[in-house]
Amino acid sequence: MTKNLNAKKLSLIALCAIILLVIPILLGDYHVHVINQIGIFIILVTSLNLILGYTGQLSFAHIGLFAIGAYTSSILMMTYNVPFLLSLLLSMVASAFFGLLVGLIALRFTTHFFAIVTLAFGEIIRLIIYNMPDLTGGPNGIYNIPFPPNVFGLDFSQRSHFYYIILIGAVATVLFVKYMIGTRTGKAMIAVRENETFAQFIGINTWKVKMISFTLSAALAGFAGSIYAHYNSYISPYSFTMMESVTLLLMVIIGGVGTIFGPILGAAFLITLPELLRDVNEWRLVIFGALLVLTIMFMPKGLLGLFKSIQEKVKSSKKPVSNIDSGLGEEERKSVGS
Repeated sequence: MTKNLNAKKLSLIALCAIILLVIPILLGDYHVHVINQIGIFIILVTSLNLILGYTGQLSFAHIGLFAIGAYTSSILMMTYNVPFLLSLLLSMVASAFFGLLVGLIALRFTTHFFAIVTLAFGEIIRLIIYNMPDLTGGPNGIYNIPFPPNVFGLDFSQRSHFYYIILIGAVATVLFVKYMIGTRTGKAMIAVRENETFAQFIGINTWKVKMISFTLSAALAGFAGSIYAHYNSYISPYSFTMMESVTLLLMVIIGGVGTIFGPILGAAFLITLPELLRDVNEWRLVIFGALLVLTIMFMPKGLLGLFKSIQEKVKSSKKPVSNIDSGLGEEERKSVGS
């Protein structure tokens, strides 16, 4: 039985891998572009889920860390001719460093005070970018950000080829977070989320655990920012507004907080939705707000939780009655036995 289950899992993984590899071949340029945007935001919301979903800290700072990664990588390549891979790595280091600084201040607060401090950080980063035109291009942003150099005949100026960089990045990020949650530190993060006071009582250094979580999630946000900048070849302060920060939060909540695949569903849903509702784009905030209220009211575990509950109901409805006399009363069973 176990061998059959393992074989089915391996077959499903192989099928998914094949589908992911051939997507650029099967779909047109526009659809590949939408999928690429989903992939970038999967990296970003997975990083947010590490601090929000697994450590229980509501952070609005990730859009600022995302911006730091994007601008660091772009400036290093364009101004200092740093190779793509090195600029990608340094953008992660820069975001992790600022994440560490923010964590040293913000994590001394709790609940809504922590959220307010992180919200302020995100806005401060955007305003700094806006008011440093010599370095960041100011409100005009940075144009003509170079694409990664060609590898194995792949021209990354083409969306269908850049897709594979995003795919590798998204898969690596999800696997890293999945591995992290299985470690002792990851289990400590979950303990902090569930009951920080009890976690302290049993000897967990909760402040240290939250700092590790925040710094790692910041590095992953910088990773997403670097890929975002080189894929779109243009960034500006308007790409990193408070509204985008709220959208990231919605992706995690609607997909399923504290799950591996929930943020993936949330990112796919909220990136695709505006494409389907272009005619009513001015109602975007109203629609997103309504989705948040409906999710909290009817889907507290998000889309992933909804799918799991439907799956469980289907399985329970298919279960055969194991005992023929399960519906009989005590006296009827005695009479049948005699």
